Amino acid sequence: MLDALAERYNKLPSEVLDKADTLDLWVYDVAISYRTYKQGGEEEKGKKLDQKSLQDLMDSVRNRK
Repeated sequence: MLDALAERYNKLPSEVLDKADTLDLWVYDVAISYRTYKQGGEEEKGKKLDQKSLQDLMDSVRNRK
């Protein structure tokens, strides 16, 4: 986490360790959690197709020449 905070703030890890407080850790945690949540939501959209729909898509790609 120290390395990620340092990269995010464009500081050396020793500077972050010296100057960071709990608010910085909280903001970082919320930002990463939200990013993970958003990425998970995008992946879920692809999972809503049933097997028949996926097979139809595969067949249509295979039949293109």
